[in-house]
Amino acid sequence: MGVKMLLSKDDLGVDKLLRKSSDECEIYIAEKGGKVFLIGVYSGRYSKYYFKITPAFTGKWNCEELLYYPFGYFGFSDNESELKIKVSEKVKEFETNVLK
Repeated sequence: MGVKMLLSKDDLGVDKLLRKSSDECEIYIAEKGGKVFLIGVYSGRYSKYYFKITPAFTGKWNCEELLYYPFGYFGFSDNESELKIKVSEKVKEFETNVLK
């Protein structure tokens, strides 16, 4: 993935946001209301991006572990502006159903 940060605090409506980038994906560590969750953004084969949002978990926070962690929401996007909208929608859904 590129050097450019695809998501921002303002896009997601979170209190804090850190980015960890690698060749495989970008991992965003987000905090809202004291609750931490992870967002992995990957380059897709059939859509430009796909992403996964999951609660923070014990263990390594890398692209592969995040993808295979059994809990979370997936989404798909064809461009950066759509990615921001879809991730934001999933974050709201995630807050309502998981972060209560």
